[in-house]
Amino acid sequence: MRDIEQYNNLSAADYYDAVSIPEEPPVEAVYYLLERRLHRALHRVFELHGFGLSDEFEDTVDEFFLYLYEGSGQGKPFGIVQSILNREAFFGWILSTYRNFLMNKAKEEIKRKALQEQAHLATGGESPGLDKETMIGYMASAIAYADQRFIPSNLFIFYRSLLSLLDHGRAIPQEEMAEAMKLHPVTYRVRCKRQRDSFQGFILTQETGHHLDLDRRHELMRLCIEEEFNRLYDLLIGYYNQVLEQLPDKNDIRALRLKYHQEQGVMMHEETGYGFRYHMEVESLYKALKSYSTS
Repeated sequence: MRDIEQYNNLSAADYYDAVSIPEEPPVEAVYYLLERRLHRALHRVFELHGFGLSDEFEDTVDEFFLYLYEGSGQGKPFGIVQSILNREAFFGWILSTYRNFLMNKAKEEIKRKALQEQAHLATGGESPGLDKETMIGYMASAIAYADQRFIPSNLFIFYRSLLSLLDHGRAIPQEEMAEAMKLHPVTYRVRCKRQRDSFQGFILTQETGHHLDLDRRHELMRLCIEEEFNRLYDLLIGYYNQVLEQLPDKNDIRALRLKYHQEQGVMMHEETGYGFRYHMEVESLYKALKSYSTS
């Protein structure tokens, strides 16, 4: 990260100019703004509008950072900032946008808790009470649906996280992988969290009696995972390498993995996996995937 102290004395109008540069938007400016300059103000907004959220304040700031960083969904970093007409109102706009962001998260949290309650009532307790075949089917469908829904960079992170779980946490550190993928470390961390939450939702949706709408290609993928579930680690390796080929920074990622191979004699996620690869106890794996921690 470049020196963020340079943004200490910028006016609101200067901040607006700094983050609306389309060619090379300085991520550090927004990071400094949220983590330093507006931190107390954001905390007050959280205390007023963050009730009902399971996320801690700092987690919501990280996710809000990514929301601003990825813009309005039009493919331009900080694109949402460029919709502000009054530059002098920039700080106020940030706070009101954070408030709306929290309120939308609260609505999503209510829906998620309702699904959890439905699943709890349907199973009669904490244990899902599912047979082995059903759990394998839910896991296979959730993985295929993630492959269908996630953009390539997020999908790569997703497969990397699942492989790390199956390898009992063996993985290149997040910060180094984020740098290789040209992502801010906070951006990488929040994307991991979003994907984890989404994947948990895919399984929960099935537990409540709903189906995931897979296209033909991913329906075939689901069938393959079900039929070859005892080779799950090897299948994920294949999907991981396929999506790597789609990334613009694939050469940098390969160089990072090669560095670890030369220094440690281990190529991450390309040699023998541990944990669930050899101890395919389906119920334990199912519970782990429902709450998997990303690396």
